[in-house]
Amino acid sequence: MKLYYAPQTRAIRPLIMLEELAVPYEIVLIDFKGGEHKGLEYRRIHPHGQLPALQDGTLTMFESAAICAYLADKFPDKRMAPALGTVERGMYYQWMFYSMAALEGFALDRERMKECFLVLDRVLDGNEFIVGNKITAADVMIGSGVIYLDSRHHLLNDFPSLETYAKRMLARPSFQRAFTPQNETAR
Repeated sequence: MKLYYAPQTRAIRPLIMLEELAVPYEIVLIDFKGGEHKGLEYRRIHPHGQLPALQDGTLTMFESAAICAYLADKFPDKRMAPALGTVERGMYYQWMFYSMAALEGFALDRERMKECFLVLDRVLDGNEFIVGNKITAADVMIGSGVIYLDSRHHLLNDFPSLETYAKRMLARPSFQRAFTPQNETAR
């Protein structure tokens, strides 16, 4: 598997996922600042010239949430997604989509961001993870989004449950690898 990656992009999400899964992968570092992602060669991989992209055999895909969901399903023994047909699976889908539609969708609107953080703070009150009692791909999406957005908006102090959750996620080796400079080396 190859993850096309540049630091401080949405490629952090599938990197966290691959680390959580503890499966072999290769990072293909894309020079984002140098514009490599806009070149013809990379646009053959991702038609919009954005990151991330994942190649797994004959499959090439993009969109971080889709990649994370695919990886969770590809390695069911790792239990990064709740069982099909369960209430937890429904909630998992909700939070996967929420991470993109609401959390990221409102990233530039501080008041709407507070609203999202309040919703998440309430859900996480007394809970270790966003769905069930084990980390899932939904935590990869929500956790990475919250951490990134808080670095821009500095809101977590007002949301104690969400702040505890963000700290818990950042303590995980997978998140540490993604959010530190060492994430530029291939594994």
